[in-house]
Amino acid sequence: MFSLADLFDKVVANSWHGSLESLTGEKLTAPKCEKALTLLQEFETELTCGDRIVVRAHSDIFTIAAMLAAWRLGLAVVPVKGDASEAAVQSVASDCNAKAIFEKGRIVSLGTYRSEQKRFEFCSASKVTGVDLALIIYTSGSTGRPKGIMLTHQNVLTSLESITQYLRLTAQDRVLCLSPLSFDYGLYQVLFALYKDCATVLYDKTFNPIQVLTAVPENKVSVLPIVPAMGAALAKLLPLVKPDLSMLGSITNTGGHLSEFVIRAWKEYCPELNVFSMYGLTECKRAIYLEPELWEQKMGSVGKPIPGLDARIFQYNSDADSYREAVPNEIGELYVRGSAVMQAYYDPNAQGGATIVHGLYRDDNWLATGDLFSRDEEGFYYFKGRSKDLIKQAGFCLFPKDLENLIDACSLVHLSVVMGSKDRFQSEIAVCVVELHDNTQENQQQFKEWLKENLDADYTPREIKFAETIQLTANSKIDRKILQKELQA
Repeated sequence: MFSLADLFDKVVANSWHGSLESLTGEKLTAPKCEKALTLLQEFETELTCGDRIVVRAHSDIFTIAAMLAAWRLGLAVVPVKGDASEAAVQSVASDCNAKAIFEKGRIVSLGTYRSEQKRFEFCSASKVTGVDLALIIYTSGSTGRPKGIMLTHQNVLTSLESITQYLRLTAQDRVLCLSPLSFDYGLYQVLFALYKDCATVLYDKTFNPIQVLTAVPENKVSVLPIVPAMGAALAKLLPLVKPDLSMLGSITNTGGHLSEFVIRAWKEYCPELNVFSMYGLTECKRAIYLEPELWEQKMGSVGKPIPGLDARIFQYNSDADSYREAVPNEIGELYVRGSAVMQAYYDPNAQGGATIVHGLYRDDNWLATGDLFSRDEEGFYYFKGRSKDLIKQAGFCLFPKDLENLIDACSLVHLSVVMGSKDRFQSEIAVCVVELHDNTQENQQQFKEWLKENLDADYTPREIKFAETIQLTANSKIDRKILQKELQA
């Protein structure tokens, strides 16, 4: 398989033996893919290889057909949440200079598109290759400056091969996709079915733990991908709902550390269940995983590098501009290297939690994750913190400084601080501490309403705390250490 365009051909040629279906039973078929291709080909504005198309990614079959058809034409798919605000969609479209948007089964031209000068002019049809741009995934929509991660077809295929290998996926597996398709975790559950000929069921409802626990046995689910908040909510209800999980073989996790409490709750209910603790970031999809048989022996570890990827912990020497690998039990920044690593951010000035350190040739790159790790004498990795204060809340990346800049724009706010904390299930969350100009009940309510109007729900801190006074240091900076101690108290 050379590109994601081959997945389209696989379905249309009826050589695909997997299944993609909704809860209502609608399935991905060759006619649906051909219909989507015709829709793109007959669009009033010509779409050519390399053009970007924004897709409002609802968890439905025709959205998937449209993505496959776009890849068949060599387009770069830019997935956004199906219910994202118009302002958020326009911001993404403008950032990546998308030519059109696919929504509700139709294609609409984008007025923000700026004509591009092509360096190479063709007189024959373009050929889609592994080095063509396949995806631009935006990981931070918390401000008006989103960050688009560019992934080629080969980046995606490399990740698919590695992940399906270590998850031990087979054609007999049935995956329940709970995450939105705008989230790479959700999109890859769909791609697993197309790549591995297994089955993926799209959960197209708002997450409800009781309904999910009912859907698992009803749909004969064998693999359940979750984020920590989902895992905790589901684990809490296991002894009450008492679902039949006899067919559930594996749980996979992303978007933060799966706590010991949650893992033990699942294992007590399903002793034979494989729980895959993993670490990754969209910039390289997945980096480290722990073999499920070692969950108790190596509790707290996220494991070892995934197949086909090198991971190292380095200490940077700024004086010599050199990197020294950390010895066992020494904390340093995690760097990863492999063909799954992103090309770059679409906007080189939009920096997120990771940076690329270039080597001697085109693909000789290390990705500096911005996360702090240590490894033990046996080579198992342990997450220690985020060097850039990145907060992963329910699988979404929240950058405190971006959020603080936005919140400070509210006329009611005097000072604001966004910090990472843990909820009662030990899942990572963001907490916003706010000092209002006038700390009245009425102003507190107005501020909460302002947040709802100006922040996407996925990027809104889980807790809002109002302080009469936020303490400052001697040089008039917010004293984050004191605030952190108060949150942990």
